[in-house]
Amino acid sequence: MKESTGTLYGILPDGRALIAAALPEDVRDDVRVLWPDREEITQDQRRKIFAIVGEIACWSGYGPEDARKGLTADFLRTNMEQLQSSVISLAIGGGCDKGTASLFLDYLINFCLDNDVPTKQPLRELADDLERYTYAALMHKRCLVCGKKADLHHVDAIGMGYNRDTKPQIGAMVMPLCREHHGEYHNIGGTAFCEKYHAEPVKMDERIARKYGLTKQARRQNNDGEGTEGRAEGHPG
Repeated sequence: MKESTGTLYGILPDGRALIAAALPEDVRDDVRVLWPDREEITQDQRRKIFAIVGEIACWSGYGPEDARKGLTADFLRTNMEQLQSSVISLAIGGGCDKGTASLFLDYLINFCLDNDVPTKQPLRELADDLERYTYAALMHKRCLVCGKKADLHHVDAIGMGYNRDTKPQIGAMVMPLCREHHGEYHNIGGTAFCEKYHAEPVKMDERIARKYGLTKQARRQNNDGEGTEGRAEGHPG
């Protein structure tokens, strides 16, 4: 990706922008404009990044600074194409904008989930966006509260437009819970549980459905012509 800086002269009534900028060599038709985020990284984001990097350093045996450099380099390598140009400052001096810091926190949390990195503070408390954390925990089958192995919990009741046997419940609100916290959810109720743990359920999509074998089960049930109630794979009830 080549970069160029320019001047914004105004916004037309139809939403188009008037920008004067020198095009890099060999650029003719395909141009993408990246708008820098003017909001700088927050102190809370810095604290969370420092905490997670410290946990990863302790787990890996590397020093905190070496761990930070390695994680930053991998983050830039795997995400450069979708990030704003200001992300380059992360590699140079450790400073970045608020949006990039949020993406970096997502990357660090996924690293911990991928590698089962133990953390003194629950990952949900270190997440910058609780819905994105819930989604990541779902894809790793980890309880969003404690990080233990989790099953799929339906916040929406099966039967009100969602049938466990015949459709993958796309659009249903779900979250990953271990058996202990699944039991607590039912004991104290969904509202109290979500308030206690600041839990944010997310909508089931095709990726989640495939992860929990729901598309396979729905296809099998439809092919067999069965309409009886059954259990979704990995769901305790």
